[in-house]
Amino acid sequence: MGIFGSTERPPPSSPPDPSKLALRPEENKSLTLPDGRSLGFATYGSTSPSDPAIFLFHGMPGCRLVGRSWNKLCKDIGARLITIDRPGNGLSTLANRSLQEWPEDVLSVADHLNISRFSIVGGSAGGPFALACARFIPKERLRGTTVVCGIAPIEAFLDTTPYLSWRLGGFTPWAVKLAARYMILPSLLSPYRDLDPSRLKRTLEDQCQTPEEKEFLKPDPSRETDLDDAVAGLLETFKQGKGGFIQDGSITCRDWGFDLKDIDSEKVWLWHGDKDPVAPVATARWIDERLGGGRLKVLEGGTHSTIWKHHEKDIFQQSAEA
Repeated sequence: MGIFGSTERPPPSSPPDPSKLALRPEENKSLTLPDGRSLGFATYGSTSPSDPAIFLFHGMPGCRLVGRSWNKLCKDIGARLITIDRPGNGLSTLANRSLQEWPEDVLSVADHLNISRFSIVGGSAGGPFALACARFIPKERLRGTTVVCGIAPIEAFLDTTPYLSWRLGGFTPWAVKLAARYMILPSLLSPYRDLDPSRLKRTLEDQCQTPEEKEFLKPDPSRETDLDDAVAGLLETFKQGKGGFIQDGSITCRDWGFDLKDIDSEKVWLWHGDKDPVAPVATARWIDERLGGGRLKVLEGGTHSTIWKHHEKDIFQQSAEA
């Protein structure tokens, strides 16, 4: 009991469904790499080896369970969906891997599953990892790359927010990267420190503030996933601790290690909402310009989340047919 009464938070609207917190066999796979690291992955959608394969890269925080949201959709369009835990998330060993080394891990999973050609979809913080694959995976293996609401390099934020340079006296890149690493990342991590399933669900419910977000809290038989799936995903994301989240954020905040102009962008597509508060559309235009232009599809009224709700079939269909 605190000075002003009880500080105990109320329980969630309903207890998390144990069946949603349990992992199915196809969600609990791992591969041991030659260097001894483990890579966790899951398979969703079609089970036919003749159907096109799509590798989906999760956002941040996130893990391979993100594929639950598009399991039925990919079955309907006849596509195999493979999701991989990045280092330190889920079942994947935490290791100091650079952005340009990620394509090697993706190819290891593809080879393990006997997938000769595939396409990639990277959402939010998965966007930089998707672009790294577009740069380093040979065209004979990679059919196409789609980035949805992708996070851009720090340079894009600096170039599209000119006042930062003179305010910080020329130390902008250093200062912004430092702030992202030691201020922004910890603040993003803070809500997920308590990983008790019930309290975590309460946290997610409290974060739903807009009418559209609150709509997600209502039961909907037509929707494949609900808040309990999000709870399961976060529990799996942080099962090894916060290291994977911090590493993901650190990788996207520092120099990416390759030039976007060196990407063969013939089969790279960018989908972005013009109302995205997380990844401003100006940064997507910055990326598009360096890819040679004509790669960006700006969706009017789209935000970081609604773009998936309204355009998910188009996004995955395009990727499957690449």
